[in-house]
Amino acid sequence: MDCNPLSQFSLQLFEFFAKPVNGHAAGGAVPPSRLRRCGELLRHNSDDLAEQGDFSLASISRYWLNFASKQGCALRRNADFLLPGEEQRQELIEQSKEWIFPVAVISVLRKERYALHFQRRPIITHVLKSVLTLAGDYGRPLKTVQSPTMWLQLRNDGRATTDGQQELRDYRLEQLYKIMLRLVDYSGWRLVEQEDRQESTLCVIVESQKCCQRPPNDHVCLVSGPVLEPVKKTATAMSVKDYLELRSTHMRLMAMHRSGIRPAGMDNIDSLMKRFGEAAVIVDLFEVRHTTAAIVVRNGLGSSKGASYILYNSARLETLMRTFASMVNAGVYEPLPPLGEIDLSILEDDMDWQLIYGYLLAFPELLESVLDNLQQGQCSVHLLVRYLDNLASAFSRYYRHKKVLVQKRDQLMPIVYARMYLIMAVRQVLNTALSLLGIEPVDFV
Repeated sequence: MDCNPLSQFSLQLFEFFAKPVNGHAAGGAVPPSRLRRCGELLRHNSDDLAEQGDFSLASISRYWLNFASKQGCALRRNADFLLPGEEQRQELIEQSKEWIFPVAVISVLRKERYALHFQRRPIITHVLKSVLTLAGDYGRPLKTVQSPTMWLQLRNDGRATTDGQQELRDYRLEQLYKIMLRLVDYSGWRLVEQEDRQESTLCVIVESQKCCQRPPNDHVCLVSGPVLEPVKKTATAMSVKDYLELRSTHMRLMAMHRSGIRPAGMDNIDSLMKRFGEAAVIVDLFEVRHTTAAIVVRNGLGSSKGASYILYNSARLETLMRTFASMVNAGVYEPLPPLGEIDLSILEDDMDWQLIYGYLLAFPELLESVLDNLQQGQCSVHLLVRYLDNLASAFSRYYRHKKVLVQKRDQLMPIVYARMYLIMAVRQVLNTALSLLGIEPVDFV
């Protein structure tokens, strides 16, 4: 199965509406990744799924004509609307039974869009099985000798990189390079050394300002923007060491305003707050586009909920896992049954569905989109930060409204087991996303 099932479904949907012409081979006219770049024709939703649909598409045929023609295709129906009536909508539902994910309901969202609602059980089963089987490789394409190659270089103009006195701009540049290394390793690209470059190899140089070539003929410039003060918007003079200490102090104050950090097995909180501070700096520097100026946070608040919120929910996940294990060891709960024995219909509720469909299923799509515009000098690291922030928010709502570990009663244990599998999957994806940014998860609150 494709490591990005949303792209596979998009392709199947497109081929339902369009057919190849002028000798184009069926099934090969449209690379799945191209469907993310066709404006608002197709849209994967992550919020308000009951109203907006799991998936939506433009209903007016002329919106599709230009895109279809560029793929060497023509629409199968000559009509003003793709699905003009109930008969055509039922035809799509019936056809989708043979696709990767079958559609359950199609509704007219508004005049210019259709809303698609999937059958939930197949997606729930696919996501939990994929995430928990592949673990840290979930969403990672298989590399082969045919995979496109990339050579990646850091250009820092010989500036000192000593941790204590390193400038924040240089630190941001260095971290962008390290994040790129991890993202490329996780992608379908194959990294090569300078001496192994071929004519088709994409050469990417990470630097603090675009080189003098306009445009560069032999490489892509990946520019890391400046780091500015919040009020005057001038370049900050703060060193990395000082900023890490400042953000660690902010994290300590935030922790005190919560229920209090209680690090099990630690004599003090310093090492934990240092990890929080390091994570906060990464979020501060990359919650905006890497070419855009990042703003130093001096008052403890950034433009997003930030690292403290993300890691606090990471710790909640770890606490649930640890508590469940201790209850099994104490004989309160039976060990977790195999996934194949779990009643997954329990997870078809809207709140469970949002986590599974809106975030876990969408993770491979996110990773592809981060590198979509690399050849134009853009790596969308900010989308990964935003994803983490939104996933933490979605899980926080789930945690507040859903009781995971309940008193042992025979009729309640299927609920406990199903939700524990979901907790395990959310934890895995969250930790993978954090690792791509170079952030360590935390395992206690």
